[in-house]
Amino acid sequence: MNLSTFINRPVLSTVISIFIVIFGLLGLASLPVEQYPDIAPPTIQVSTNYTGANAQSVLNSVIAPLEEQINGAENMDYMFSSAANNGSATIQVYFKPGMDPDMAAVDVQNRVAKAASFLPAEVNQVGVITQKRQSSMLMVFNVYDTDGKYSEEFIENYMAINIIPVIKRVSGVGDAMVMGADYSMRIWLKPDVMAQYGLMPSDISAALAEQNIEAAPGQFGENGNQSFQYVMRYKGRLQDETEFGDIIVRATNDGEILRLKDVADVELGRLSYGFKSTTNGHIGCSAIVYQSAGSNATQVVKDIQTELAKFQKEAPEGVKIITTMSVNDFLFASIHEVVKTLIEAFVLVFLVVFIFLQDFRSTLIPIIAIPVALIGTFFLMYIFGFSVNLLTLSALVLAIAIVVDDAIVVVEAVHAKLDEGYSSSKRAAIDAMNEIAGALVSITLVMMLVFIPVSFMGGTSGVFYRQFGLTMAMSIGLSAINALTLSPALCALFLKPHKKEDEKPLKERIKDAYSAAGEVMKETYKKRFRLKLPPVITLVFITASIALLMMGWFDFENIMKGVIAVVVGIIALIGLFSREFIDFFNKGFNKLLKVYNTASGWFIRHKITGFSIVAISIAVLVWLMSTTATSMVPQEDTGTIMGVVDMPPATALEKTKSIMDQVDSICGTIPAIQVRNAITGFSFIGGQGNTYGSFIIKLRPWDERDEKTESANAVLGQLYQKCSQIKDGRIMFFTPPMIPGYSATSGFEIKLQDKTGGDLNNFFQVYQRYIAALNARPEIQMAYSTFNPTFPQYLVELDVAKIKQAGLTQNQILSALQGYYGGMYVSNFNKFGKLYRVMMQASPEARVSPETLKRIKVRNGATMAPIDNFVSLKRVYGPDIINRFNMFTSIAVTGQPAPGFSSGDAIKAIEEVGEEMLPIGFGYDYSGMTREEAKGGSGQTAYVFALVLLFVYLLLSAQYESYIIPWAVILSVPFGLMGTFVFARFMGIDNNIYLQIALIMLIGLLAKNAILIVEFALERRRTGLSVVQSAIQGATARLRPILMTSLAMIIGLLPLMFATGAGANGYNALGTGAIGGMLIGMILQVLVVPAMFVAFQLIQEKITPPKWKDKDNTGITSEIEQYSITRE
Repeated sequence: MNLSTFINRPVLSTVISIFIVIFGLLGLASLPVEQYPDIAPPTIQVSTNYTGANAQSVLNSVIAPLEEQINGAENMDYMFSSAANNGSATIQVYFKPGMDPDMAAVDVQNRVAKAASFLPAEVNQVGVITQKRQSSMLMVFNVYDTDGKYSEEFIENYMAINIIPVIKRVSGVGDAMVMGADYSMRIWLKPDVMAQYGLMPSDISAALAEQNIEAAPGQFGENGNQSFQYVMRYKGRLQDETEFGDIIVRATNDGEILRLKDVADVELGRLSYGFKSTTNGHIGCSAIVYQSAGSNATQVVKDIQTELAKFQKEAPEGVKIITTMSVNDFLFASIHEVVKTLIEAFVLVFLVVFIFLQDFRSTLIPIIAIPVALIGTFFLMYIFGFSVNLLTLSALVLAIAIVVDDAIVVVEAVHAKLDEGYSSSKRAAIDAMNEIAGALVSITLVMMLVFIPVSFMGGTSGVFYRQFGLTMAMSIGLSAINALTLSPALCALFLKPHKKEDEKPLKERIKDAYSAAGEVMKETYKKRFRLKLPPVITLVFITASIALLMMGWFDFENIMKGVIAVVVGIIALIGLFSREFIDFFNKGFNKLLKVYNTASGWFIRHKITGFSIVAISIAVLVWLMSTTATSMVPQEDTGTIMGVVDMPPATALEKTKSIMDQVDSICGTIPAIQVRNAITGFSFIGGQGNTYGSFIIKLRPWDERDEKTESANAVLGQLYQKCSQIKDGRIMFFTPPMIPGYSATSGFEIKLQDKTGGDLNNFFQVYQRYIAALNARPEIQMAYSTFNPTFPQYLVELDVAKIKQAGLTQNQILSALQGYYGGMYVSNFNKFGKLYRVMMQASPEARVSPETLKRIKVRNGATMAPIDNFVSLKRVYGPDIINRFNMFTSIAVTGQPAPGFSSGDAIKAIEEVGEEMLPIGFGYDYSGMTREEAKGGSGQTAYVFALVLLFVYLLLSAQYESYIIPWAVILSVPFGLMGTFVFARFMGIDNNIYLQIALIMLIGLLAKNAILIVEFALERRRTGLSVVQSAIQGATARLRPILMTSLAMIIGLLPLMFATGAGANGYNALGTGAIGGMLIGMILQVLVVPAMFVAFQLIQEKITPPKWKDKDNTGITSEIEQYSITRE
């Protein structure tokens, strides 16, 4: 279709844009909202419990056979397993990104089934659970008693019975774990009484198995030709303490009946007594919700909060439900900041464009392109399966300053035609589009092309680049469509011919005379009443308005500041729209144009200087890239702080609880903390055990906290300072990871590995030497592990000879020990519509110390023999938790980079210390986000940058039909890339994903600026102008649009560079990189590109003589006059 069709049919052009907007709004309504795209690798968790077993037993009998089968699953990346002294066994299997989580779960489940025959009977009885689950928390909520009416057991089971089943049914929930215990029928055996009656734990379990059963007796009258048919029903499983107490353990012929209540205490208690939880100091219970792989985190949290709101209405009096942590808190706060930045950028871009175009009609045309391109992008995002996330929203903020470029080129071209004397805006628009349509398509292709190679990147970085880059490419493509359809049609409608006075007919001149008289009268009254500002004062107020916008005064959080900002803004606008300021700007620009004309001519005459600048820029760029600190994503203030307490080995749960209460009281004194949740018996780093405790601390909303004194880092400092007085345990605080799904902590994670299969104590010594050297490095703030092999334990040694002589077996002895000390899962019972376990164990007072072993007896024929006749205890030491990484014994090390150092610096220190300190047979591997960062490195990024530049070079070679001319464009790109790293170094920003995204975007923008100069110079050269004249003419003619588009981007992105609040660090990196690269790149490009064009064009003409297009310059006389400057 001819482009003139859209100019001649403006309704058609507007309908196309309206359709784009409508489809975009429909796409926006359908797009999911999340913090980041689906970046985290699919994770499958395998878990079970071996009641009464220690960590080593769990490792040998449960973990090892399961790992043997799971290892080698399709697309598996690595696996991490943990065995604890409380009998728990957990294996986390991580798969490569892109693996279908459902297929991964099926594969792992099938492999687990193969290992069933190798597992202990007790484990198979409990069951092995395989489920999809990310390793980081999606949400934490608490149920607590504000009035002190209810017990801990009631709160825990109120949650477990009423709330958790509903939460687990929410789509996308991988697991909902209650940090407490279910009800359990506890049978507390009395060893002395048991011995008197000649009983052993196996007798009790046999009685339970016999009498606590479900049965199906059948029916009367079935197929019996009877009038009625009756069902026989057995009472089934027992339900309360009384029924269990009445279980008959023994009945003799003389009528003596021994019941369970005679030899044991029976009560409805807890399955485990290893957890205690408080919320803001009140008794409560916590639930941690984990996301299933591939689900939409934001929607899952919304659905959970909807259900919790329903439960709050029905909760018992005094019971409150509160959310302690949610990924949506940070997400929605960040989105609020992005939307605010979007609006600010729109306003700033409008002002910049107006200053250059100087009338509302011309300004309106490119400004209309912004909503059309941005809203339409949402539809394409929906088609590509993207989501509304922090990456895509950041891309749209950057796109604001880019999508106006094409429309500005159209407006400039039409104005140029009108300046030539065109009497019809429509004809000027048609001719202008015929000339620049090809250039528009070329520029758009170059801009879109720089983002195509990023779609080939793999891993986490690839997902970042892909969603950001393709979103940018979509918006740029839509802006090109808008520039080819709507913008020229609006130019034909809005712009007026630039008629000279003597060319107007008499009727119009008379009309203009009357109008002029009216204007004089109007101006007379205006001068009396209007606020007349000198241009310099206007410039000061404009600068002040932008500064106040960056400082957040226009947010009206402080009424006085808001009023001041509005007054300053109004004064700035009045001055901005005044004729004095516009004249002042034009005079200043004309002076700049003269200076630039002289400067560009000087650089053309001293080409060696230009090429020296190129060489220096490349050298500085390489140096800065190699020395700038690297990281994956910047750490943000997410509004949440995590804490862990690690007590000395063998510390009782009650002692740990007292230390947790002290820390909780300290947290309550810090004003920035809104909610604090203390969990005793569980650690996000160490696992489960009496010596561990964890905190989840929710800070007040960002707008209610002081940015400096109440930020997450400031609160961390206060917590460390105030908790330093507690000497009984190790207390650590940290922020959660930025990208959910990799780990529970921020910072770095490594797994030391013992590949020799040696002694744990030797491995611990290697770890101690390594961790001491690592902590001595300046790049490391702290590195630590909860692994400790010095937990006091007793080694059970059996006298096999005596056991045989007494006619017993080792299994009988060990079974008695497990029944009295370890606890046995012996049966089930139904209550509250759920199935619970019956647990049998000696009463607490009967197992307080090794001396109680004398009271335990086993049946030896008709008599009872003390078990210590066959058993001896030896004091030993061992770990409470044993971990394995990829089937090797491992020690998990977590740490934080020191202030002023990045995670990349920490990784480098880890590698250097590892080479120095780890002996042969010992190694380390990364896990979590650290694994992705170390695996990605800078090689893949450099490869992508090189590929992007190659694509641009090849496209330009095809356009110019030359392999030489494009070097004038390509060699100008390093200017901006160097500028990005200069600004990043000055602002203390790491070379992270956000900065690298800005670099890729800059390649396209910088290439576009250079293309504008080269394209125009080539056109002038084909008309017969000399190479030098062509270069100067091209540079001078394109200076205004280059400055306009570049300054629109630079000023429009200032809100990003100086962003505060949620997500500020990422936005700062993005804005700083884009502004620094654009500013330095633009300045050096407009000076050096003309000189490089001359050099490469002369080389090209030696190879291929030029083909002249219009030697006498009749077609461009007016343009030459327009852009020529007489040298003074």
